[in-house]
Amino acid sequence: MHGGGEGAGTGDVGPGEVWVERTPTVLRVATTIPVPAAALFEVIRDPLRHSEIDGSGTLSVPAGQLPITAFGQRFVAQVRFPSGAAYPVVNHVVAFELDRLLAWLPANPDTPPLGIRWEWTFAEAAGGTAVSQACDWSAVTDTAYLSRVRLPRVSVEQMSASFVRLERAARS
Repeated sequence: MHGGGEGAGTGDVGPGEVWVERTPTVLRVATTIPVPAAALFEVIRDPLRHSEIDGSGTLSVPAGQLPITAFGQRFVAQVRFPSGAAYPVVNHVVAFELDRLLAWLPANPDTPPLGIRWEWTFAEAAGGTAVSQACDWSAVTDTAYLSRVRLPRVSVEQMSASFVRLERAARS
């Protein structure tokens, strides 16, 4: 695993290697997975499979949700961190490009998103698909929230574990 600051680890990432980019408001991890982008994206766009690939172990997803097909859709999840009670989130899809990009902003029910963006990208690469996952909280302006919650709420290791789980899920 490569650590570092902004711009660290630029260049090709081979299978099994993880590239990490950290800024004061973004954590991005990337790797190459030896599976076609379409198969990986099919898993990511299905909310019912998010708990299957979640490397943090914090997500559960209620049944009955359809795969994401467009910008503007919403999907629901339950989040439970080890130190607290479960709570629902409504994820607002803010970017969708079939087999290339999926991003959403989580929010409490009946409230607008705070500005935390989760993003997955997929691109053809030597040896498979270059995949990145990012948590970007640069748009969060609620200072009370920022003073009581440390972002991101997941680690590099947890985000990296999601790659292993995503590959397994795409092959099943």
